[in-house]
Amino acid sequence: MKKLSVIFLFLLISFSSCTEVEELSGECIVYLKEFDDSGTQLSYVIDQDVRRNKKTGVFTYRVMLEDGRSRLWSISRDPEPDENGNYIYFSKSQNGEKIEVDYVQCANDVYLAD
Repeated sequence: MKKLSVIFLFLLISFSSCTEVEELSGECIVYLKEFDDSGTQLSYVIDQDVRRNKKTGVFTYRVMLEDGRSRLWSISRDPEPDENGNYIYFSKSQNGEKIEVDYVQCANDVYLAD
């Protein structure tokens, strides 16, 4: 009986952790809270192995390198909310600089928008 309980508990934990991550197909556009000189909002496209943690809102995705390898990147949130109670999400640029993300749009779905 104990073995059956342990197996059931393991399956329950495995299933609950799988449902927290959503795999997104197709392209997503990441809109930054930065604008170019003409006033156009800066953005970039992510389309490789895009996943979103439903609980935290964190996105992970792959970027293909010129040599055929790939790197795993993420859009993370600050651990503490700002003074208004909102979490700030950011992407790290290739030089390590944090860039604040405004929102992410995948087809008709919009994520991280205030």
